[in-house]
Amino acid sequence: MDLRDKVIVITGASSGFGEAIARCCADAGAIVVLAARSAEKLDQLAGELGAATGRALAVPTDVANAADVERLAARTLERFGRADVLVNNAGFGVLDRFADARIADLQEMIDVNLYGTTRCTQAFLPDMLRRRSGQIVIMASLSGLMASLNMAFYTATKFALVGIAQTLMLELAGSGVRCALICPGVAMTGFQSRADLRKYSRITSIVRVSTAQVAQATVHAIAKGTNGEVIIPWRVRLLLTISSAFPSLARAVMRIVR
Repeated sequence: MDLRDKVIVITGASSGFGEAIARCCADAGAIVVLAARSAEKLDQLAGELGAATGRALAVPTDVANAADVERLAARTLERFGRADVLVNNAGFGVLDRFADARIADLQEMIDVNLYGTTRCTQAFLPDMLRRRSGQIVIMASLSGLMASLNMAFYTATKFALVGIAQTLMLELAGSGVRCALICPGVAMTGFQSRADLRKYSRITSIVRVSTAQVAQATVHAIAKGTNGEVIIPWRVRLLLTISSAFPSLARAVMRIVR
């Protein structure tokens, strides 16, 4: 897909992966709709990416709020007539041992990571289906493919997103709409404002990625019209294969490198 003049909606766009993806899309000639809770940061980014010329639109949005999500979809369709791509990037994590983890944190992560993605997808998908064109991008995590210490609640939300994305890949077959599942490793982004670095397993050193890597891989998946999984970094595929084929061995390794 040539990204020039494509309308790409990005949630969690005020920082981290979302901001980097927005910048890459804008650089490729796309029109970007920026959604996040921070109105000030969104307005600043939209100004940099072309708000004055209609190439960027900031829509303050809390994906945990159904009315906000409905307004995001309505403003996008009213302003541009369509959304070619929806990038579900908004999310956060709180890390803790299961025995110590707070149910309130799980509820908040479910509302943002899982329900937020679901709300946004259901808001934009009907128009894509009518037009028989579009792409849903879901930002999950390697934690949605393989368990890790201190991540039970966060992992639960990402496993759920993997399930939703893989189901969409099946259900959307032949509809003209595609679904890309992005599963990155650990990057130093705003995510760490809630996720305590000291609680990461040492195995994260193997799956470190940069924000730029994730943004470039995501935009590449959009440009290709990917309907499938994107694993970042590629070298972690061996670890995932071992985890799937030899789960007892994988658990033993995870305990050793804790």
